[in-house]
Amino acid sequence: MFQSLTTHQSVYQITGFDRLNFVSDIANAILQGEHCRIMGLSFEANGTLVNGRLTLQVSDERHLSLIDFQLRSVRGLVSVQQTN
Repeated sequence: MFQSLTTHQSVYQITGFDRLNFVSDIANAILQGEHCRIMGLSFEANGTLVNGRLTLQVSDERHLSLIDFQLRSVRGLVSVQQTN
């Protein structure tokens, strides 16, 4: 279980090609458990691209490189950038 004193919030700006299940694939790429939890997910599509924001709560900042790798494995991803 997460404890508020030991968690960190990480926010990612994500851009990808607009396709069926893109947002679902982003959410499913994050292995949620005791070290990571999705706190927010917001995307908008314009018919060509999808732009969004993913907010995660992580218990250990060492998992951020794994999260980055997981996100980059999503088909159609154009860019992912951690903003904090």
